[in-house]
Amino acid sequence: MDKSTIGENAGIVWRTLHDNTFSWEELLRHTGLNPLELACAVGWLAREDKITVSYRNGILHFGTYHETYY
Repeated sequence: MDKSTIGENAGIVWRTLHDNTFSWEELLRHTGLNPLELACAVGWLAREDKITVSYRNGILHFGTYHETYY
């Protein structure tokens, strides 16, 4: 897997998460990526501060990060 593929997968995850929040398992189903591809894409987006990561009832959830400018 190269950087280009990881970037493309990050785009898939970003579009899937747009205005949604999903658990890891839900993201796997909605994106069609395998766990390694999803992990790389999530890492890419997290590094760029594009997603939020939170725990709810012991389950990891991912969403998009929206900056608010005043």
